[in-house]
Amino acid sequence: MADTLEGRAEQAPGAAPRRRLTPAERLPQLLDAALEEFAERGYGGASMAGVAARAGVAKALLYHYVPGKAELFKAVVRSCIQPVFSEAERLLAGFDGSRAELLRRLFALGYARLAADRREGVLFRLLVAEGERFPELAAFYHAEVLSRGLALVEQVVRSGAAAGEFRPDLAGHPGLAPVLMAPVAMAGVWRLMLGEGQAPSPEAMREAHLALVLRGLGAAKA
Repeated sequence: MADTLEGRAEQAPGAAPRRRLTPAERLPQLLDAALEEFAERGYGGASMAGVAARAGVAKALLYHYVPGKAELFKAVVRSCIQPVFSEAERLLAGFDGSRAELLRRLFALGYARLAADRREGVLFRLLVAEGERFPELAAFYHAEVLSRGLALVEQVVRSGAAAGEFRPDLAGHPGLAPVLMAPVAMAGVWRLMLGEGQAPSPEAMREAHLALVLRGLGAAKA
């Protein structure tokens, strides 16, 4: 069925047959088209027909992969954040240095993605601008992105406290992980408000952020 729909959308009469893309090749193309549609029209204004047109496929083929716009948006978010979480989880699993250095590397990863990945900027802007109008999107982001990131930070702090590097009284504090990660989010907000040229340097923010965090956690004294 998908092959038939793809052929109808892409092959003109009399044209030489084109190689049909496999699902592993087709899905990233559809997600890229969806990101462009969301970036230009916002979540509320985006449509499945618009995404299909950008991808050069029949709308029915897009529905063959995802059942609707909300699931398409979630698939775009997952495709964007999964690589960074996979990298962070690999870092935690195989790291044998100090927890302070591990925290430094996690912060570096977060700020680097914020500065370098256009897709994350687009999604961040959509959630800031339209999260209140579409609370199901905000709930999804909280469950699959924010909560997952906070759990990684909490894991590092707890392991640092257990190793005697960080203050044990802070290890289980419920507000600690959100406070530790808030400057990364704020760097994204400023970038949206002021533009890349006028927003504070993410590199400078990262270094100041890390210095304050490590001193507050007791790492400098240790």
